[in-house]
Amino acid sequence: MNCFYASVEMLHHPEFAGMPLAVGGDPEARHGIVLTANYIAKKKGVKTGMALWQAKQVCPEIIFVPPRMDLYLRFSQMAREIYSEYTDKIEPYGIDEAWLDVSDSGNLKGSGMTIAREISHRIKYELGVTVSIG
Repeated sequence: MNCFYASVEMLHHPEFAGMPLAVGGDPEARHGIVLTANYIAKKKGVKTGMALWQAKQVCPEIIFVPPRMDLYLRFSQMAREIYSEYTDKIEPYGIDEAWLDVSDSGNLKGSGMTIAREISHRIKYELGVTVSIG
């Protein structure tokens, strides 16, 4: 899922729409790193792993929010429930990525690309975040 933590936070903070946002660290204590940033922040030069103070230098208007792993895990589980409707051959890779073997699903669900597009659409529609397929 794309910009996963930031995408989930944007769903829960509609007041930040159109603004650069990053998840990570504690800006008041001036420590920590960017765990992920939305596309707006990325376009301004904010990168994953960047120190918060560096992110603030390249994007002074950036908004930092603390990570909420319980929330991200819940979204990850919901995505995996969608995946499981297409195959039981799921190999998670971290919290926001997975490989799916849909080779046995073609007769019921269509080609691999058809299945991937349908999953991408469902994740966007049902969870509100975008997902890359390939």
